[in-house]
Amino acid sequence: GNCFPCPEGGCPNMGHYADKFKEKFKNDFVKLYLNTGEAKDFPLWRYKVAVTLSGKSKIKGYVNVALYGTDGNTKQYQITSGTLKPDNTYTAFIDAETNVGKITKVKFLWNNNWINPTFPKLGAATITVEAGQN
Repeated sequence: GNCFPCPEGGCPNMGHYADKFKEKFKNDFVKLYLNTGEAKDFPLWRYKVAVTLSGKSKIKGYVNVALYGTDGNTKQYQITSGTLKPDNTYTAFIDAETNVGKITKVKFLWNNNWINPTFPKLGAATITVEAGQN
C-alpha cells in the first residue's frame, strides 16, 4: 500500500531486471508480493479507491463499488464493512481482472445488515479512484 502509485524511479521489477532496483532497498532481505489473476496471462490492474460517506447517522453494513471505463468494467468490490459513519473516508485497493481504461463512472452500492424500520439513508459525498501503472 505504501508504494502505490509507483515511486518516481518506477516500481521494482521481479525476475530478470530485479537487480536494477537493488540500491533502492536498505535491507539485504526484502519481501515482495505478487498478485495474479485467474485467467492466462494472469494480469491484474490495481486501483486505489477512497469513498467519503454522506448521511445523518452511523449504521452497520457494507460499501461496494464497481468501476466502469472506456475499455470495460469490473465486478463489485467491497471497500469496507462494519460500522459506516457519515463524513468518514474508507480506502481500499482493488485488484481487478479488467483494465477498464479511462474511468467514466463508479457505481456505489451499500447495504445494511439489519432490518431497519427507519430506512437509513447513506450516500457517497466523494469517490476518488487512482489507477496503478501498467
